[in-house]
Amino acid sequence: MNSVSITPGKNNVGAYINDVNLNKLNSGLAIQIKDILNKYGVIFIKKQNLDSNAYQNFAKSIGQLVEYPRLKGLKNFPYINVLERKPSDKSLAFGGSWLHQDTSYLENNRPRYTMLMGIEIPEGQGNTIFSSGFNAYKNLPDEIKQKIKNAKGVFSSAGPISKTRLELEKRAGIQSAKVLEAEHPIVQKVNGQKTLYVSPGHLLKIKNIDEGEKIKNFLINHVNKEEFIFSYEWSKGDLVLWDNLSVMHKASEIKNCSRIMHRITIK
Repeated sequence: MNSVSITPGKNNVGAYINDVNLNKLNSGLAIQIKDILNKYGVIFIKKQNLDSNAYQNFAKSIGQLVEYPRLKGLKNFPYINVLERKPSDKSLAFGGSWLHQDTSYLENNRPRYTMLMGIEIPEGQGNTIFSSGFNAYKNLPDEIKQKIKNAKGVFSSAGPISKTRLELEKRAGIQSAKVLEAEHPIVQKVNGQKTLYVSPGHLLKIKNIDEGEKIKNFLINHVNKEEFIFSYEWSKGDLVLWDNLSVMHKASEIKNCSRIMHRITIK
């Protein structure tokens, strides 16, 4: 079995997987891709242009697919959600403005991975911005590492990012009756590698720690540092897959143009 070649992303955030054709997916290739994903947190596979069947098959090779109730699915593929930005949309992009880890406000059964494929991509806009929890943790001062080793974060669906969720629900004509809240350790491990789990868009406070508010603000500023960030520029047919334990993301601003992405959420 040939091993695939990779190129790390800017600031060592994630990795491009080169010269693969996911239309010819086999179990050996799927295992290699998942290993790279676990090591780097986010993978970028350029210009695959998969049909819905091939896209969903690839997602199944990573894990169990999850229906996402707040976004509409494709007619025969309910697990493939459509993220559409119309030229007339004036609101923030979905997932915009705050780095976050998807559904950190769920106690159990948090979906682990999120995948996007570019269907219609505007020229020069609509980058997705990633921050590596691996790199952010590695570069913390030792005294902070000590302080947060047993700390827990309280994450809420009514956190700072909730305005994009409320906007989405308004468009879909639904209303969330209740606020979802969960606690998770701020330091997580993926295959033995420690990562920061702070989801700034959802984090309300940090528990089990002195100076919790001060450290919360320090960590949010830390993961937003330029040296941990990679702004990914999309092409049509690109596929990007990330692990919500180890990578934060946010949408960048999009104005006066059309953009369509297909998204799959994976456990």
